Amino acid sequence: MENYETSIVGEKGYIKVSRDLDSEQSGEALRRAFNQIYEQGKRTIVLDLQDVQIINSYGIGKVLMCYKHLKAENGVLMVKPLQGFVKETFELLMLDKLLPVEE
Repeated sequence: MENYETSIVGEKGYIKVSRDLDSEQSGEALRRAFNQIYEQGKRTIVLDLQDVQIINSYGIGKVLMCYKHLKAENGVLMVKPLQGFVKETFELLMLDKLLPVEE
């Protein structure tokens, strides 16, 4: 079973996505990591997608699910600075307007 590294720093939870977000396995791993941090009461969660080369509609769907969960609780889903294909995809779908970047 795929798992992503999670950590908590102060009031923020971090998820380090270590592979492409393009399958059910990678999407489920993201959901599990998200729930793990969410259940600890963190409402600011930062996605680190720097190791992700490919993201498809499946991965985008999971990212949006996390976003909606947090928004319902007045939380914030953030991303580390994006690059390459993932950055282009986020810009194309205007996700860069939804998800603030943690510098």
